[in-house]
Amino acid sequence: MITWHHTFRANWREALSEKYFGLKYAVNLSVLFSLYMLIVQFLVWNRFRSGVILQDPVQQLFTPRDFSFWVFAFTYFCVISFVIYIAARPRDFYHASRAFTFVFVLRAVFIYTIPLLPPTDTIPLHDPFLVFLVGEKKDILNDLFYSGHITDLSIFIFCCQVKPLKYFYIAAALIVAVMLVWQHVHYTADVLAAPFFAYVFYALLAKNQIDRPQEFKPAQ
Repeated sequence: MITWHHTFRANWREALSEKYFGLKYAVNLSVLFSLYMLIVQFLVWNRFRSGVILQDPVQQLFTPRDFSFWVFAFTYFCVISFVIYIAARPRDFYHASRAFTFVFVLRAVFIYTIPLLPPTDTIPLHDPFLVFLVGEKKDILNDLFYSGHITDLSIFIFCCQVKPLKYFYIAAALIVAVMLVWQHVHYTADVLAAPFFAYVFYALLAKNQIDRPQEFKPAQ
């Protein structure tokens, strides 16, 4: 049986045999992290802007309930498992991270150009990780179009080549999407648009470059 450890070691050995790959990987990771932190600061600044409240016929079918714990649990379990998965595939990460970066830059553009507010009966989503980044008293409620949670999970779905894990991400994305709409945190359009834009950048920047060997088959 081929283990994650063997895959990690073999794939990194093969990737580092390419001249300057380590440098490109480090630069790519640094740019991804820097842009993510800039977007977080943009969202903190943007929280004071006014916006439009939409009438969502699907959302209006549900009295809002607080699913913050379960949204957090599903999302960050997926984040941690995907980091473990992609860490053993440096070339896949190199290309997938570019798709991730561009889709979140576009999300920031949409948030700025399409100012929306959630319904007045929204229950704010309590995310301990976001609280750690922006502070307890800086609620961000108007980062709506499109959903960041579903964008994350969609990128994981498209880039993951281990079928059981991919199927779990699909189930998690569906569950989280329903909970976000039910809690009146996001409109239906927010969660439906996220997979579309995630796939566009995955197709443009990662799909043809990501290796697709048999799962956990080490490089020769």
